[in-house]
Amino acid sequence: MKKAKSWIMIVLLSAVSGFFAGCVTDTASLKVEKTLPQEKLAYYNDTFDKLRTDLWEKAGYTYNEAQKSNFKLGKMRVQDGKLWVQTETGCFSKGGLGSKYGLKGDFDIQVDCQINFLDGEHNMDQILTFLVIERGKAIMTGDVVFLRLSREGVNASGELVSAARTNGRYHPGNSRDIENFDGTLRIVRKGSQISTLYKTKGDKEWKLLNSFRSTSNDLEFGLLLQNFSYKRTIITANAPITARFDNFRINAAEEIIEGDI
Repeated sequence: MKKAKSWIMIVLLSAVSGFFAGCVTDTASLKVEKTLPQEKLAYYNDTFDKLRTDLWEKAGYTYNEAQKSNFKLGKMRVQDGKLWVQTETGCFSKGGLGSKYGLKGDFDIQVDCQINFLDGEHNMDQILTFLVIERGKAIMTGDVVFLRLSREGVNASGELVSAARTNGRYHPGNSRDIENFDGTLRIVRKGSQISTLYKTKGDKEWKLLNSFRSTSNDLEFGLLLQNFSYKRTIITANAPITARFDNFRINAAEEIIEGDI
């Protein structure tokens, strides 16, 4: 069967703080017990020493006609053992990677990332996202959970936020004010609950943002950087924004689903 969607068309949600469903205070309770052995999962871990086209495909998407008419895919390169993503100037720009495979059942995934927000840039946004999205669903119909590092507009402060869309409804979650970010983002599913966690470089303990009731269907995931929010229709983007990703890891996964849907 032809694949129902491509990562070139994945929607990056832009909900902000508010409702969240449940909050786990003991992160040890998030440990995934039902998992493939580490020797099988090791193939899917990525240190980004090279761009692995067997695992990833390029990702990008615009939300309206104004963005589509002036859009360029962001640049990507592997440098110093990290994946560097950089937006283009003078236009709406997004770049990143989407997985070529899916995750069934319980899972625990994480990725290191770093972004330094630019000061004084008018008419652009700065958004880095790590997300999971329901596999095989048409655009805007699948469930999504994400962690987002963002600074929107010139006067905004940086924030780390998680949010979800389930059964067509948006569920904004908790947020944390940040200056810049150098650390690790993590998403864990147990049953129909998906939890979002983070820790900054040097921290030993994970901090939980939210736990959302979500789908138990197969999910894909992606890493994205963009210079616009879903509602923006005018952009200057005098400077590029840059993010670095490293050490993508599947800590646990009940089953991995290969191939097209």
